[in-house]
Amino acid sequence: MTRLDRTTERHGWVALLAASVVAALLPTAAVAVAPPAAGAAWQAAAAAPADEAQDFPFPGADTIALHNGSDQYVTYGASAGGRKVPYAVSGSGDVVGTSPVVAGDALPGGGGAWVADGAGIWTPGAFYHVKDGVGRYYLFYTAIHRNDGDRRCIGVASSTNPFGGFRAEAQPIVCPDKGDRWALDADVTTGPEGAIWMTWRDGQRAEGPESALSVMMLKFNADGTVDRNSDPVVIMRSDALAWAHHQQDGGVTVIENPSALFHNGSWYLFYSGNSWPTNYYATGIAHCGAKIDDGLCSQLPGPNRAWFSYSGPQTHLPDSLRLYGLPGNKRGPGALDVYRARDGKPWVTWNYLSDGGGRKSRVGRLVITGSGANADFRVTL
Repeated sequence: MTRLDRTTERHGWVALLAASVVAALLPTAAVAVAPPAAGAAWQAAAAAPADEAQDFPFPGADTIALHNGSDQYVTYGASAGGRKVPYAVSGSGDVVGTSPVVAGDALPGGGGAWVADGAGIWTPGAFYHVKDGVGRYYLFYTAIHRNDGDRRCIGVASSTNPFGGFRAEAQPIVCPDKGDRWALDADVTTGPEGAIWMTWRDGQRAEGPESALSVMMLKFNADGTVDRNSDPVVIMRSDALAWAHHQQDGGVTVIENPSALFHNGSWYLFYSGNSWPTNYYATGIAHCGAKIDDGLCSQLPGPNRAWFSYSGPQTHLPDSLRLYGLPGNKRGPGALDVYRARDGKPWVTWNYLSDGGGRKSRVGRLVITGSGANADFRVTL
């Protein structure tokens, strides 16, 4: 969401929080959510992919496995319906599942001392890590920095309880000091040899009317805090992406929401592009090779085409700028987060423009065939 001039902002941050008020009408369940009987909710969604009834009722979602003995999964979302970080519990075993029920607020007190009063929380990247025998859940979230205009920065909060008790660190882990640039959309993943990496939209290193995505290694401390463990490296720039430029007004060309996956010896980067509130918003994929911090990744299948996008009948990217669709063919699919289920197989959670307004989030299986720069990616329910 970086912008050279805040008046050119197209991401729709305020519009999102307003539109998501519909989530407040949804019932609030107790924390102890039972697994869907025989995968009933998942089967219903798979049977009718155009139906939004079983999808998560919040945007900016990230899913991880629970480590509390329940064998389920938790999905955290951006502020909606009066909750700072709404979450839902779903699935069982190797099936991530889905749920329309908001089970609670993981961060009701907000993002900590550095965050502006009343500010919402955006794109909480979830991660679980064990240090010195203590397992903790981490949220890497975006919020507005106090007394710094409209600047967005990335903070960290941790807890041994996935549903509450998160302690936010006193200062953000990433916060640009260049002009009106922002840092946002952090995602954290484990790579070879146990190294832990964070990707994010990096306004500090963007140049001119473009966006940049960066990566750096993290160090997790015994007290639950997190430090940088390497210098940031830019791995994607938006200036050459034809689909991300389509129908734009000359402001900053948007790429954001990076999520990295190491698979069969290669790193892949999933990311969003174009204008967030529109049908043109879509998902790209890039091949980064054996090392994720070894320079710019290469777009797949090239710089001209988004990998996943909406295909109509309403306004959409031209066929020459798009490759595949996603289950349900919902408008503006983005913020696609990739992770692994308990059996190690890859899944994704993404959000879309709901037919009823605002954004919702959906879960699917990521099917990967081929390898290296010739890999192919599809999503099924």
